Amino acid sequence: MTNEFVAIFELVKNSFDAGATRVDIEFDPDEKTIAIVDDGRGMSRSDIRDKWLFVAYSEKAVAAPDTYRDKIRPSGQFAGSKGIGRFACDTLGSGLELYSRADGENSISKLEVDWTRFEKDSSEEFQDVDVALGTAESFPKILNAEAPSSHGTVLLIKDTRQGWDPTHIKKLRRDLAKLIDPFGTTTDVAVSTWLVDGNTTRIDDVDGRVRNAIAELLQDKTSRIEVIIDDGNINTTLFDRGRKIYAIREPSNYEDLMDCKIEGQIYFLNRSAKKTFTSRMGVRPIEFGSVFLFLNRFRIFPIGEEFDDTLGLNRRKQQGQSRYLGTRDIIGRVDVAARPKMFREVSSRDAGLIEDARSRALFEAIRRHMIFRLERYVVGVNWQDSRDQDRDTSEGLETDKARERVLAIVGSLARSKDIDILYYDKDIVRVSDDPDQITENALKAMSEVAESRGDSSLLGQIEDARRRIEELKASRAEAQDAARRAMEERARADARIERLEQQAEFLGSSRDVDVERVQLLMHQATIHLGHLRSAISNGAHEIRSVLSMAVKPDNLEHIDDVEDLLASIRQSARRVSSSIAGANLSSERLGMVLSFAPNIRIDLQTDKVRGDLMQFFNEYFKVRLVGVPGIPSAAFDASGVSLQREFSPVDIAVLVDNLLDNAHKAKANKVEFTVSKKGKNSAVIKVVDDGLGIDEKRVDSSKIFERGYTGTSNGTGLGLYSVRQIVEGMGGTIELSGDGSRADFEIVIPGEEA
Repeated sequence: MTNEFVAIFELVKNSFDAGATRVDIEFDPDEKTIAIVDDGRGMSRSDIRDKWLFVAYSEKAVAAPDTYRDKIRPSGQFAGSKGIGRFACDTLGSGLELYSRADGENSISKLEVDWTRFEKDSSEEFQDVDVALGTAESFPKILNAEAPSSHGTVLLIKDTRQGWDPTHIKKLRRDLAKLIDPFGTTTDVAVSTWLVDGNTTRIDDVDGRVRNAIAELLQDKTSRIEVIIDDGNINTTLFDRGRKIYAIREPSNYEDLMDCKIEGQIYFLNRSAKKTFTSRMGVRPIEFGSVFLFLNRFRIFPIGEEFDDTLGLNRRKQQGQSRYLGTRDIIGRVDVAARPKMFREVSSRDAGLIEDARSRALFEAIRRHMIFRLERYVVGVNWQDSRDQDRDTSEGLETDKARERVLAIVGSLARSKDIDILYYDKDIVRVSDDPDQITENALKAMSEVAESRGDSSLLGQIEDARRRIEELKASRAEAQDAARRAMEERARADARIERLEQQAEFLGSSRDVDVERVQLLMHQATIHLGHLRSAISNGAHEIRSVLSMAVKPDNLEHIDDVEDLLASIRQSARRVSSSIAGANLSSERLGMVLSFAPNIRIDLQTDKVRGDLMQFFNEYFKVRLVGVPGIPSAAFDASGVSLQREFSPVDIAVLVDNLLDNAHKAKANKVEFTVSKKGKNSAVIKVVDDGLGIDEKRVDSSKIFERGYTGTSNGTGLGLYSVRQIVEGMGGTIELSGDGSRADFEIVIPGEEA
């Protein structure tokens, strides 16, 4: 022995073997002693001489059949089967006093050993060791433990080789907790530790009984399966967090296992259970172990250890993490009661069972009827609900979807002719009160369960459910037909509404026209007519001036005088051109105002409105330009962009119409206006058509926005000039986009300042 914790572990196991119901371990650092007291069967002088002092003797051979043994290998070590636990005393201290009273005897036997004088090979007897074996009048006084009454043993280890403080004792208690049956399958033994430090106040996790509450966790907070293979039958019961789901019986086809009894309890730990396990045990479940195997009460190593995969679960899980259980998902034990030599351990005692037909059948039975059957439930029910990982109760089974998943599991068992269903949870395997939640698969599964069990009540529920479903289908078909008719009528109404909605915010229906608005219309027409008359008058005046200059004066004698005259003519011509351009724009505005006559929700008194400019564009295209002959097909896409500002609907209409007219002259069939956002408060409108574009041999694209410049024989050179005037009047810009060969434009218009 090289580990003091393993040494104490071995001595406590000896007390277990002796049938003790309590074991007290008291540490006295000042006296350098350790006392271990139990109320087991005790030993007589002959037992001490012929058994305890004989190395090869093992009490395991005569242990009671129901004694819990050797479940866990603590601190990386495990006990052999040669009865060497007594050497733990040498590991713990240099001296030993052993007091023991056998059941039915009055005298107390006492053994004194000085381990420093023991130098013999461990395979020899103790006859050459200087020991004192006699009797004692009473057991030594132990501060925190009662001396054995009718029978029991006290080990008083002296001159301890290690220092024992609260930290070491806490770690020891964690190892001892593993010795106490964590699965709740054997009688509990009260194991307590005590530290003598002159203080009467108990220290938490140091003084008092070592408790292992993990059995409660495993029983009530996990999904678990219990299986018994015996007498040619396999009996299986499945629980989910304390709730019994089903119990079944099936014949055992494992001929190699007919002469033995196998009992297994396998637990699935979800995230919640793993956290609780770790907090209570002080170790993660994966480090604690997985599925332990016991043969005739004794642990078979290394099956169940952290890195052991004897059952091939981890190799299988690599093929599907979300479909299979691995060793880190489960914990449990399998007990095998078999005649001697039916199963044999590998000679090294830590390599499991010798592989033969019986061991292969055993492992196959564990996999198929314990792990895989639990896996089917966990994967099919628990893992289908992501929130179930954090539940420690079965409340998640109350939903209709969860019940249907459980039904699928139980129904598949019912379909097997070899499986008898002994029990199922009737609160789960029942017909839902809501016909909408009843599926054909659920009804089929319930029918199979009911027929296999001869459950007339469940069969009646199923028939009632089918009748309700048919009635629901008929009423729904009628409702769907009525809904279809209503939808058709709604569609017709929507079409009418859509047509009415074309009378939109800016370009409303003529039915709203009244006398006052007609007066405003005429007022606005008068304004633009005045602009037009003034422009024409100015142009006529300038023309008369030019004509008067065209008569050669008598006093033009020098060439400089001629040049001055020509300059004056050119200046007057420019004024004429400006007046004509103004007249043209006023004329277009007048025409647009008059065209708005039947649709005038714009403010004709100010010629300006405040609102979403992009919405006006959209309405203008949909209301004013639909079906207009002689222009290309026009489309506007605001792309979800809005632009709040003040604008003149008349000017916007003039802008659009001029661009469409230019496209028409370029033989375009369609024109697209596409909007995008620029910065925080500006919009970009790209105007693209499929026309002939710009003939760079005839047209200088850099001059197309200048007044009077035209690329056609019948053009006025005023259309794009007017467009630029309107855009710049709004604080925006317009430019040719692309390489200059296309008549595509990019218009940037700012919105209102935030």
